[in-house]
Amino acid sequence: MAYNVSDSFQVMMQCIEDPLFTETLRRFEREHCREFEEQEENKLSYTIIHQQYIQLIEMWIEGRMAQVIEGFSMEAFLPELNAFLQSGGADIKEMMLDSSKRVFFAIDF
Repeated sequence: MAYNVSDSFQVMMQCIEDPLFTETLRRFEREHCREFEEQEENKLSYTIIHQQYIQLIEMWIEGRMAQVIEGFSMEAFLPELNAFLQSGGADIKEMMLDSSKRVFFAIDF
């Protein structure tokens, strides 16, 4: 069944604003932030962690959206999601550097 992409984005935003989603991402950050360094050149490991991060987001959103939107297809939705992420929706290196500083300075998040 077809669904409205605009409505899907609204549902996606509700998924992203869910405190459990935020905690899931923060846990991921805490687990991986020590790998990131403030240097110009990016390590290959950043790519692997980024892929895991994207997979985590996709799995979370797909599961929640499939519960809410009849006929939801992540395959059809991914191009729109990818555009969101590429437009700055998730700058993983900056996010991980910020997380590393919070861990280093023992700031709870």
